Amino acid sequence: MLITPDPRMCGTCFTPLESHFDGFGLTPPRYEHPVRDEPWDHEAQPVPVDDRVIRVCDFCTRASAATAFVTRKAIIAITPTGQTEVWAEPWAACETCAAFIRNRSPHLLMDRAVALARHPVTGGPLDRPTRRILRREHIKPLFTKFFQAEPSEHHHQGGNA
Repeated sequence: MLITPDPRMCGTCFTPLESHFDGFGLTPPRYEHPVRDEPWDHEAQPVPVDDRVIRVCDFCTRASAATAFVTRKAIIAITPTGQTEVWAEPWAACETCAAFIRNRSPHLLMDRAVALARHPVTGGPLDRPTRRILRREHIKPLFTKFFQAEPSEHHHQGGNA
């Protein structure tokens, strides 16, 4: 039986954290800040998610999450190093990305994510070869799994998306 860790946010910046674990509960999960354009200025301080959580769009990384989606199936991957990655829910989405999800338009969603991605060192736009690699090796596999996992909009009362 696969055991998924409880969602956590950083107690310092209130950002949802990504969990990394072995999938069987043999070792405690490791929580890290999500990858973003600029480096984090502190280590992740995992605490349970509460109303202070600050959601950014999980698809294009813009700080404007308007809604959230849950999936009917878990989204799990094994990294080349053998690490298990589980993408936690809900998936926050800005209004533009949410429209692409509602319309089942994965290619438009991928186009937006790639177009808005920034170089991790310079913060500038990515060159064409780097955009192709990002799309082929990272964004397309994850977004394909997201759509295969049957997302639906998650409606809740209060708080951020």
